[in-house]
Amino acid sequence: MNVVIKMICSIGLRLSRPDILFWILPLMMILLIAGTVAQKSFGVLNSQQIYFSSFYYTIGLIPLPGGISLIGILFVSLLAKFLFKSEWSWRKSGTIISHFGVLILILGGIVTFATSKEGYLTIGEGQTSSAIEDYHERQIVIRAGATSVYEASFESLKPGTVIAPSSLGFQITIDKACYNCSISRRAPKDQDGWTVPGKFMQLNAKDNDPQDEMNLTGIEFHVSGTKNLSDNKYLTFDKFPKPPEIKIGPKSYVVTIERAKRPLPFSITLQSFKRDFYTGTDIAKSYQSYIQVNDNGQKWQALIQMNSPLRYRGFTLYQSSFDMSGEKPFTILAVVENKGRVFPYIATLIIAFGLILHLAIRLKRDRT
Repeated sequence: MNVVIKMICSIGLRLSRPDILFWILPLMMILLIAGTVAQKSFGVLNSQQIYFSSFYYTIGLIPLPGGISLIGILFVSLLAKFLFKSEWSWRKSGTIISHFGVLILILGGIVTFATSKEGYLTIGEGQTSSAIEDYHERQIVIRAGATSVYEASFESLKPGTVIAPSSLGFQITIDKACYNCSISRRAPKDQDGWTVPGKFMQLNAKDNDPQDEMNLTGIEFHVSGTKNLSDNKYLTFDKFPKPPEIKIGPKSYVVTIERAKRPLPFSITLQSFKRDFYTGTDIAKSYQSYIQVNDNGQKWQALIQMNSPLRYRGFTLYQSSFDMSGEKPFTILAVVENKGRVFPYIATLIIAFGLILHLAIRLKRDRT
C-alpha cells in the first residue's frame, strides 16, 4: 500500500512541474494558428473537428497533439500542482482559491465540449414548434401522412443499402447518395423508369463545401415490392419542395432528406415577429420575436431579440435570423443546450474572490 501511495505522489509531483506548461503553451499557439488558417479551406465545422475536437492532427507528416489532448494534459498538470504543490496555509489561501477557480473553468469547458448541442427552430407566425433541427446532421425520413415510420442517419446510406421495414410492405434500394450534390439534366437515354422530376434531372456528387450549411444532400433510389404500383426510380434532396410520394392503394408514403431533429421539453408559439430597418435602407437594424412558452399546461409570454436571448430549462434561444419571403413571417431561433453554462460564472466568482482575498492578506501583512 505504501509503495502505491509513493508511486502516486511521485507521478503527481512530476505532473505538477512547470516545464509541462512551458511545452504546452507553444503547442496551443500552433494549434490555434493551424485551426484558424484551416477554416478558409475546410470551413469552421471541419476545422473544429480536425484540430480542436481531436486527440491529434498532422502538419505534413508530423503528428501533433489536438485540442482534447492539450486541454487534458493542462488540466491534469494544474490539478497535480493544486494537490501536491500548494502551500496549504492561510497566507496562501487566496492563491489556492484562485487556482481552484481556474480548474473549475477548465472543467466547465470539458463539460461543455462533451454535452453541448446546437440547432435551430423555424416557426411561422401563429405556429407552434418543439422540434430542434440540427445544423449539420442529415437523415432520411419516410412518413405516412404526418407520422414518421422510418428514420436513419444519412451516413448510413451507401449505394446498395436496402431499406425494408416490415411496416412498409415494400423496399427502397439506394442507388446514389451524395452529401453535397449538384443538379444537371438527365440524358434522354437514361430516363426510362424514372418518375418526375428525376426523369429530367439527376444528382451528381461533388466536393463538400467548406461551409456545411451550403451542402446540398440528396439520394437517388428505386422502389420494389409494390407489385408494380410504384416500382420506379426516384430522387430527393434536402429542402426539396416536392419530395417523392409512393402510393400503394389507399396508403401514401413520402421520402425526404432533412436535418436531424430532436425534441424540446417544451414548445414555442410565435405570436408575432417585428423587424426595424436603418433609415432610408432595407437593411435590418433589429428583429424580435414575441413568443409564448408552453410547458406542461403552463403558458407565459417572452421576448427574444438580438443580444437578448431566452434562457429556460438549460436551453438558450437566440434570435438568429428570419424569413419574410412567404405570406407570413418566419422566425429562426438558434437553440443551444449547454450543461456547462454555469461553470464560467462560478469560476469567475471563485477566481475574483481568491484574488481579493490574496490582496487583503498581503495588505494586512504589509501593515503589520
